[in-house]
Amino acid sequence: MHFIRFLKVPTTTSKPTSNIITVSTLITISTDLSEAFYNGNATLRATLRTDTASRQLLAFKTATWTPGLRNLSIQFTFTASKDTPSNGIVCVSATENRADDMRTLFAGPSESRILSAWSTPFDVLQNGSKAEAFVERKLQLSAGNMVRIWEETREDIARHIWPGGLAMTSYFSTLPTPATGTLSSLNSLLSNPSLRVLELGAGCGLAGIVLHTLLPSTTVTLTDLPITTEITSKNLTSNSTDNNSSISYHPLDWASPLPEWCASTTYDLILVADCTYNTASIPYLVGVLDELCKLSPEVVILLAHKVRHNSEEMFFEMAGEKGISKKESVVFEMAGDRVDLYVMGR
Repeated sequence: MHFIRFLKVPTTTSKPTSNIITVSTLITISTDLSEAFYNGNATLRATLRTDTASRQLLAFKTATWTPGLRNLSIQFTFTASKDTPSNGIVCVSATENRADDMRTLFAGPSESRILSAWSTPFDVLQNGSKAEAFVERKLQLSAGNMVRIWEETREDIARHIWPGGLAMTSYFSTLPTPATGTLSSLNSLLSNPSLRVLELGAGCGLAGIVLHTLLPSTTVTLTDLPITTEITSKNLTSNSTDNNSSISYHPLDWASPLPEWCASTTYDLILVADCTYNTASIPYLVGVLDELCKLSPEVVILLAHKVRHNSEEMFFEMAGEKGISKKESVVFEMAGDRVDLYVMGR
């Protein structure tokens, strides 16, 4: 899986006496941790549109990404009129192999997909105006269901979307017949209209927000370190619905005792997506899961696990020592990434 990212956010350049406007941005196409750049050919369509209901097209560009590139400059030029709305949005997407539809994300191990990027609105008429350091992903879940997930363009990995969350999203979006195979023990659980769900290490909140969007009667609590508060809150606002009172966010530090709001609640399902990459935090993650299993003995854990190094196996060893074991699994070959989905519990 590869992601289009803004290395330099869209920025407006104009002269006081001219109505010729230039908007420039610098993008890259890289993997989730930006450790590898896209090494194929991709035709990109870049558009500059107004941030209005009509989404008026102000300018567009076709750009080509070729093997060996690390970044690509994109520049728009258009002539403004007195009727041109001030706010605009830049979108960059691949013309083929787009990864935006979660129902078709399943692919062979050699087939890569590219996730599109939308900027925040910015003043396209004001010299020096620039978008904020966020990128929006618009993910199609099913007919009539889409989530809008913001992530940061900066380097803090806690506020990015990762393949584990995307694999979990794709699995939920393709129920009852996922192309990867079905985790049968989840079927009856997900049919429970009063399902109570806790997501650990939620980051941007992708998996929990998607589950709540598809099953709005569920009660979902997203948790992570306080550093994610801004981005998770932004995503809850972006996906606000009439049932928004049944989805919430709370900071949760695995190294601290469970807070009262958590310790006094029982859960049916715990979501854990891409949380085992940092082996230093694994003992704390296992400790939290152990406490939650004591409070909710029947709880089911759904883990999305992309193997990055062999040392992550210590999670399963430590969990096993606490009596938390794998019950079912499917292998998710997702657009060039392998993600294992596990159902775990006591």
